[in-house]
Amino acid sequence: MPYNKNMKAIILVTQGLEECEALVTYDLLYRAGIEVKLAGLSDTIVSSHEVTFLPHLLINEIDLEDYDCLILPGGMPGTLNLENDERVQQLIDRFVASDKYVCAICAAPSILLHKDLLSDQRFVCYPGFENGHTPAHAKAIRDGKFITAKGLGAAFEFAYEIISALISEDKAKEVLDKTQY
Repeated sequence: MPYNKNMKAIILVTQGLEECEALVTYDLLYRAGIEVKLAGLSDTIVSSHEVTFLPHLLINEIDLEDYDCLILPGGMPGTLNLENDERVQQLIDRFVASDKYVCAICAAPSILLHKDLLSDQRFVCYPGFENGHTPAHAKAIRDGKFITAKGLGAAFEFAYEIISALISEDKAKEVLDKTQY
């Protein structure tokens, strides 16, 4: 598959997220040439570790047609804040209905499990967020249009799977090699 610089990803960010899961993923996708944006549920985000940053745009400014991939970082209470927001629920539904990638790391796959989207998919998540399902044994996994990862320690593998899906495995390897992974 040829390298395509037109791929676009959106990372949803909200109060209490695990900032490194969002920002490491952002950085690696950016290095791959994917146009990636942080979309906030509010105009200022304070992470679970009290890091403050500004998103590129707000969730209500997302045009589904502009993006190939939706990414949900974990963290607490960030995952709950994402899950309890009706705009997030609708956006997930729209990405799934449009057969676009939906990616979640750490506790965030629980949002997809609660929506019964991973019942027939192989997935991973942070231990304790399985919602009665049995996760696969991997750091990150892609099954169909869903990509999931266990947590911050799997952020590189998570980004690798996303880059592989959106561009190619060769590009994903190249990006990780250049970071000395």
